[in-house]
Amino acid sequence: MPGCVSIVIPLFNEQDSIAALVDRLKPLRVDGAAVQCVFVNDGSRDATRARLLERAPELADWKFLQLSRNFGQQAAYRAGLGAADGAAVIFLDADLQDPPELIPEMVAHWQAGARVVVACRRSRAERGLRRVCFELFHAIFHRVTGGVMPKDSGTFGLMDRVVVEQLKQMPELNLFLPALRSWVGYRQEIVWYDRAERAGQPKQTLHKLFSYAWNGITSFSTVPLKAISALGLVISLFGFTYAGGLLLVRLLQGFGYFHGLVVQGFTTLAVAVLCLGRIQLVCLGIIGEYVAKVYTEVKQRPAFIVEEVLTSRTAA
Repeated sequence: MPGCVSIVIPLFNEQDSIAALVDRLKPLRVDGAAVQCVFVNDGSRDATRARLLERAPELADWKFLQLSRNFGQQAAYRAGLGAADGAAVIFLDADLQDPPELIPEMVAHWQAGARVVVACRRSRAERGLRRVCFELFHAIFHRVTGGVMPKDSGTFGLMDRVVVEQLKQMPELNLFLPALRSWVGYRQEIVWYDRAERAGQPKQTLHKLFSYAWNGITSFSTVPLKAISALGLVISLFGFTYAGGLLLVRLLQGFGYFHGLVVQGFTTLAVAVLCLGRIQLVCLGIIGEYVAKVYTEVKQRPAFIVEEVLTSRTAA
């Protein structure tokens, strides 16, 4: 839709933040463009759907997609991407850690010619272990992927329709849209902001966050596989060096040297077998992750299933 900016907002058990979300979106205005809100309910089990449909009519233009079950945040964004009509599409989480008030600045960069506008965090509100994990992930991901997306960025950002169409043509099911959005290229700009406290309780456990991070790394980098080769080379060098040292000791003992040195057979063998066994299991697990991705892609099941679609026009 020319002159329209679509905001895609996934929802999962967000009933506590719906009122604040709509209140923040209602006064949102951008120069020269209308605003469309695309809500994707990703299998919520609470009153999210009812509360949103009660408040959505307060917005000028909106769409509501109900997925048949919980498919995950990335799949929900992909569903919203397909339903968005705008000449530009913005990803926004419903927990309001990312401020909707930053959207006019993003749109200004887009209207000035940028195809992608990425929001990067100057600071974040998380503390303790969660903050350490977030910072560690961004540092590792940026390193192993060669900086495929700006450091300290996430899903919050804007894409031109050209980029949206490129993403819609990508058939992969193991999605990591923040990096895919930057991977396509084109002119990109960055806006900086301070990330706020989350509205409501965190929906993602540390286990889910780790899975999300690991999916991102394995989707954009083969470094874990290369690390296996490097590890094998280091262990081989160590093993050959150790074996060469033992052989040299045995030879020198035949000439009367090192008689007091006793090579411990059982202990050395037991430690070597246990260590190598554990390393092999870890390596097989990493390889298994990549094989599982291939298995998922080959099956070509849909990334999501839309059960219901409502719009401001049909609701009226």
